[in-house]
Amino acid sequence: MVAIDDIVNRSDLMVFIAVYEEKCVGCGFCVDTCQNSILELKDSKCFPSDMNSCKYCMDCVASCDYDAIKVFI
Repeated sequence: MVAIDDIVNRSDLMVFIAVYEEKCVGCGFCVDTCQNSILELKDSKCFPSDMNSCKYCMDCVASCDYDAIKVFI
C-alpha cells in the first residue's frame, strides 16, 4: 500500500476530481476547506477550477456530508 505522503510528493501523477452534481447541494464547505483554493461554486454547485494544483489532501471529500466529491489519482 502506498502512503499518502508518497503520493503527494510525486509530480507525475494526474488527479481527477469528480463532483456528482445530483448530490451537491451547493453548501460551499468543500470550497472553504480546500487548502489550494481549486474549488469554487458555479451555478450553486462545486466546480474544480484547477485540478493540477490539487495536493491530494482529500479535505474536500471529508468535508462533504453529501458524498458528492470523489478524488481519483
